[in-house]
Amino acid sequence: MSNREIQPLSFACPHCSSIINLTIGDEKGFHFSGAQKLKERQYGLFDGRNSFIDLHLDFPVWFNDYVPGMTPYMVAMEKIKGEYKDTERSMAFMQFHTQRLNQLNLLHQKSQQIRTILKLYSGRNKQLFKTRVEQFLNVSLGPSLEPQDINAALYQFVSNVFLPFVHLDGVIDLIENFSELMLTLAECRGPAFNAFVDHMKETNFLHEIQKDCLDLYPEFYDAELPLRPALFLDFVDGYERNKIAARVSAHDFKTYKDIYKDAAEVFGRQLILVAAINNIIHRDGHNNFLKSKDGNALSSLDKFADKTLSDKFKYLDDCWYEIDRGVVDTSVRNAIAHFTTEYDEVRQIITYFPEKEGVRQEKGETIFFLDFMRMLLLLFREIHYLHHVIKSLFYYEYLIRSEQRD
Repeated sequence: MSNREIQPLSFACPHCSSIINLTIGDEKGFHFSGAQKLKERQYGLFDGRNSFIDLHLDFPVWFNDYVPGMTPYMVAMEKIKGEYKDTERSMAFMQFHTQRLNQLNLLHQKSQQIRTILKLYSGRNKQLFKTRVEQFLNVSLGPSLEPQDINAALYQFVSNVFLPFVHLDGVIDLIENFSELMLTLAECRGPAFNAFVDHMKETNFLHEIQKDCLDLYPEFYDAELPLRPALFLDFVDGYERNKIAARVSAHDFKTYKDIYKDAAEVFGRQLILVAAINNIIHRDGHNNFLKSKDGNALSSLDKFADKTLSDKFKYLDDCWYEIDRGVVDTSVRNAIAHFTTEYDEVRQIITYFPEKEGVRQEKGETIFFLDFMRMLLLLFREIHYLHHVIKSLFYYEYLIRSEQRD
């Protein structure tokens, strides 16, 4: 240690008139002198005056008074218990949530493989696609390269890889219902239904909408981190948008809003299939829309396709498929797609401007980031469910119609 005299650093306290001296480098290391403890600045452990947030990747964080020991996991467990009043059932739900998270942990590491395999489906080398699916799922899918068998490999892959995001029981029920509906339409509305399938084939729409879905799917593994807390909200029925200050430990809003915008576009195109089938059921023709109050009706399915997403719902009268209108908040979607949105990363609040106001934008509305991610999750589920309509139509073309032609 040098024998030279060490001069202390001096500075004025911003909260009082004291001069504080900081000495560094003597035999004691460093020390303060002249500092005072101010009563109004004496924070106790988690006494509410000092901000403390215990974030978690897998559970929402509710912003209430901090209680030592009440981690996000414990708070989530208490909310499930409060919801169901049954400890055993609450534990079963938490175990199910943990199982989904473990699947996400595994599959997220393979997200690039998933993206590559889905791209191979649209390529010419169907054998390579099928081989990669077999390797990924560790199954044997047989030697056939017939279109129906390639499609079977695709949907087995999609169903396994994206299982953590959906409700399996709901998917199974939908598949059975869609398949039964296709057979019923083929029997009871044969000419009209076949004319619709021909139109889908001639325009290549069925292949295009399938590709749209497959291009979109991998994006949700890019968003899996903030979707984890949104998955937990499956078990909290009392959760309401904009009512609970809950947050997540991710804040890259720009990436996720682009996914939401793309997903809303795909969903809007899927509604073309819903509308066509609805018209066949009610009016025996995919172009036959219900007349409006002023006596006019859309003249064709192509006209429906040109409508905005919010307008499309108007033409789905007494619809055979129950659509959760909440999956697409059109004001949020329009603001994201066309107007300005602002994001406060600290408070995790999104401000969007649903109206055209020119240069001046004053009529902003807000939602929490977690609310937004919940909307994105529900939208993915709806797209996944409707993707099985595409699957059913392909099977009808490959299996039933091909046999009829033979």
